[in-house]
Amino acid sequence: MSGLLSFFVPRNQIFYDLFGRSATNNVQMSQLLYKAVCSDSPHDEKMHFNQISRLKTVGNDIKHQVYLRSSRALISPFERNDMYALASAMNQVCDSMNVAARRISLYKLDFVEPAIREIAGILIEASIELDHCIQALRDLHNAPVMAGHCSKVKQLENYADKVYDKAMSAIVHTETNSIELIKYTEILAALEDATDKCEDATDIIESIIVKNT
Repeated sequence: MSGLLSFFVPRNQIFYDLFGRSATNNVQMSQLLYKAVCSDSPHDEKMHFNQISRLKTVGNDIKHQVYLRSSRALISPFERNDMYALASAMNQVCDSMNVAARRISLYKLDFVEPAIREIAGILIEASIELDHCIQALRDLHNAPVMAGHCSKVKQLENYADKVYDKAMSAIVHTETNSIELIKYTEILAALEDATDKCEDATDIIESIIVKNT
């Protein structure tokens, strides 16, 4: 039996590597998004947005690889439905950041509200915590460590909600230009949604922990 198990271990490692790549990809996207909203150079901003778009394609490819390899594997690290759910959740984080980047690029704001930069910064922290959690997933005995990172993501998401609510309240009461109001509303909503997607991914991870420990 031990020989059979050792035969499958390297194949399971492939899945952990794919999830790890997905998490790292999301961290890179969040960092580029923050750089874009903090940049004073249109050239640099465009470069950051182009890199985000490229990484979005990378994220999609990783998700499809998980789907394909999982469908062909004799065994997997955990239930296939959970494999699909986690791959999809990680890719939704990727997609939501790309949506936020596209809106910021499209609307070309004359002034970037501090809340936009603040939520973008929170998104970096949430992505890093999620990355730590995914890396720890390689050993399900790390459940307490993963639970800690999941909890941190949830705290960051809750904080992003508060920043979003406060910013929206201020903008609604002070912005007299309806077009600018729509721009800020959609950008802030997209950024806040990205933090929501990070929390959604931790929900999947917590479910995996419960089922496998």
